Amino acid sequence: MGYRAAIKYGYSSARVKAMESRLMSPAAMQGMINAKDASSMIALLIQTDYNRFLAEFGGVNIRQSMIDFALSKSFADSVSKLVQITPKMEREIIRGLAGKWELNNVKLAIEAKERGAAYDEISRYIIDYGRYGQLAIKEAMHEDTMEGLISRLSKNSPYSSIMESASAAYSSGKEASSALAAIDAGYYKSREGIIDALKQRREHALRIVRLDIDMRNIIVLVRAKKRGLNFEDAFPALVSRGGIRIDSLRRTFQGSDGVEGFVSQLHAMDLADAIPAYRKNGQLITFEIAMRNYIFEASARILRHSVLSIGTIIAYVYLKEMELFALRILIKSKAYGLEKEEVSRLISWRTS
Repeated sequence: MGYRAAIKYGYSSARVKAMESRLMSPAAMQGMINAKDASSMIALLIQTDYNRFLAEFGGVNIRQSMIDFALSKSFADSVSKLVQITPKMEREIIRGLAGKWELNNVKLAIEAKERGAAYDEISRYIIDYGRYGQLAIKEAMHEDTMEGLISRLSKNSPYSSIMESASAAYSSGKEASSALAAIDAGYYKSREGIIDALKQRREHALRIVRLDIDMRNIIVLVRAKKRGLNFEDAFPALVSRGGIRIDSLRRTFQGSDGVEGFVSQLHAMDLADAIPAYRKNGQLITFEIAMRNYIFEASARILRHSVLSIGTIIAYVYLKEMELFALRILIKSKAYGLEKEEVSRLISWRTS
């Protein structure tokens, strides 16, 4: 068994380890936290693996508004490489995970279309990978109506069934939020095959995939709490197969008062440290940062201890996503009302 695993995963594991070594180091991330302004952050990024992507948009002279383009391009490059180096028999697992960012591009387009925004307003956040890369989204945005945009993105697409559900959801009430919920539901439903495959292989990486589902469900419910909604109002947007059962989330939600009461009872994903920061800034993204840190640390542990398995590749996928998220939060920390001390406490970056 060990010999077969070495033959199957030896090359991909070696490549992933090399890619891991180019992630932001703890020292570099702390330097970003301590940086006094965006220019200082850019100077630090130039010294990392992001240099080659920043160079395409001006290098040390890059405008702050262009940094997101470089970050998005770096992430797309990593995802493409991961798919290529994954053993052929398991590429569909990685493609399935990567579908999250393809469909996120579609969600960006739908949200922009609803508020009458042009493609240029979202282009920096588009991950140029797969079926819904920059060109596909840009062309779809030229459609005059929301129905036209969704229809265009449905044609000849591996996600046609998801897009058809989004179209039907939008048609029923002409609300973009309904289409977005349908896309999320369709995507996470498609993840059931990934979950079953990882469960059959007894892969530790299954925990990360389930944590990702938990994070999405918690975000939905935290927003509902803040808006004073009932559990049943949020229930249609929840997704099963996470680590926390839906009936458990229901009991916690219904048995708690307010946002703080709800998150303080989520023992499966400890968010207690984020509550003081939330009290200070009132930003729900504070809890998302804390949950992403939790997933980051779980991914780092798996990448360190899982060798010669698909779990190594899956763990890196999440580490790279967390790096992208953390850098964007750091660069925009002032806009989120996050002070240096809050950011330092909330963004953990331990890879060793």
